Amino acid sequence: MTAWASPGLLSADDDPATAIAYVTVTFAVTVETGDPHPAAEPVDAITAALLGRGFAMLTSMDPGALRAAPVLPGWFGPITGEDRIRLGAPGEQFYDGDLGAAVPARWHSTALSRGWLVVLVATRLDLHRDDRADQAHSALHDGRLLPARSRYGGSPVP
Repeated sequence: MTAWASPGLLSADDDPATAIAYVTVTFAVTVETGDPHPAAEPVDAITAALLGRGFAMLTSMDPGALRAAPVLPGWFGPITGEDRIRLGAPGEQFYDGDLGAAVPARWHSTALSRGWLVVLVATRLDLHRDDRADQAHSALHDGRLLPARSRYGGSPVP
């Protein structure tokens, strides 16, 4: 499945001491399912699967909400090259690719100093459009923005 990633920094009042490094990951496809019952609502299968893997529903873009995101056991985000990252647990790959052309200053140093980063997964998000912030707020409102924390740094384990 094709995925794209875009890194960002979030802080309270632009205070570097409260900064949190995050990477937003979205997919090229949306998978919805449901049952034939007339009142049944469609279910986003990707969101449901990630909730089952330890991600949570995000209710606020406040730095405290991201800091409180659950830790994904075994997940690690090593740097695999110039602005490339691999996310996942041993034996499974969630994302392996570049971080795009606009890695914020202090993104790597913030993630390294904390030892973790927040992985934000959103469905139906187009990272190539200029209105990414508006799309992310819509995803938050619609329950399609899921955070979890992954350890970060160093080189990949062979």
